[in-house]
Amino acid sequence: MRKDEPVGTYYIVQPDPGDGAEVVEPMPGVRQLVAGGPSGTLSVQVPGRMGGPGDAARFARSLASAALDFAQWCEQQSGGAHRLREDSPGIRAYGYAPPEEQA
Repeated sequence: MRKDEPVGTYYIVQPDPGDGAEVVEPMPGVRQLVAGGPSGTLSVQVPGRMGGPGDAARFARSLASAALDFAQWCEQQSGGAHRLREDSPGIRAYGYAPPEEQA
């Protein structure tokens, strides 16, 4: 996504214990990166255009790098026991407020 393009859809994912990610091959020679679980799934596919495989590879590598950074941060927040803290930096930036502060 380029910075000058508006965001068309914004997804918020709060993973359940059994959710995960994997590469699937729905038909021979076609692969997709799939993340989620029973409550919802995100599928990353190779665009059907010139340069599509390279674009998908760059996207997947940047997603993997960001996911590793995020996982490390999550583990540091609670020593590996993931929990949401109301006083965590960034929580309010994404619209979270304790029930007593919600209008």
